[in-house]
Amino acid sequence: MNLSVLLTAVISSVVILVIAGIFVRIAARVFKRLEGGPNASNQHRVTFYRLLTSVVRYTADFIVVVMVLAQFHVQTASLIAGAGIIGLAISFGAQGLVQDVVTGIFLLYEDQFGVGDTVTFPALSLSGQVQEVGIRITRLTGSAGETVIIPNRLILEVQNQSRNAPSVTVTIVVPVSAAEDPHAVRTALDEAVQQARAKVPETDLVGITAFGNQAASWMITAVATPDSRGDVDQWIRQCVLESFYRHAIHLA
Repeated sequence: MNLSVLLTAVISSVVILVIAGIFVRIAARVFKRLEGGPNASNQHRVTFYRLLTSVVRYTADFIVVVMVLAQFHVQTASLIAGAGIIGLAISFGAQGLVQDVVTGIFLLYEDQFGVGDTVTFPALSLSGQVQEVGIRITRLTGSAGETVIIPNRLILEVQNQSRNAPSVTVTIVVPVSAAEDPHAVRTALDEAVQQARAKVPETDLVGITAFGNQAASWMITAVATPDSRGDVDQWIRQCVLESFYRHAIHLA
């Protein structure tokens, strides 16, 4: 291979790498948008798109390797036709990789856990909240906030604390100045409840529960799990304050 041919192969390889990198980033952003907000109603969708992102990344990496080798006139056709991706992985002694991929597929298919679930892996003595279920690995956020990366093949038993968890009622009392128009207050609180339902579907405005010369107390309730009650409380209070700010409603 002369210098000009080698230079052409190098430039072509760089172009392939750049295009592949752009493609993977665009795909990741598209899948991220398709995930939607981090709420329980779209949990399975989040898990699916994150797994799909992982599949796209690994597939793109494999295709790039084959195309770059082809630029240097390395014969790859027989390698691909004779074995395929799985056979190629096994031929390099990567049986563990194949186990990770197969386990990852079954984890998604059997819906053992999803993104946002709190899980425990007894065999590994690990607990945390699921960040990602990938084609090869699962990421957890540990109790100290650390990220734990686990090869899927090591997940032998799962205890999912988020599935069939007992529900609790979160109650938020909103004290409003007695000088405010009750109709305007109800309108603002209705908007806050509608906003809150984007993340907490079972959010309801009860109405006035107490009143006096200085203040009227309005109540909002929501259904949450024991693990999420704090986040739900904060989210609803934020929605109320934002709505009150827009409508110029004053708290007592």
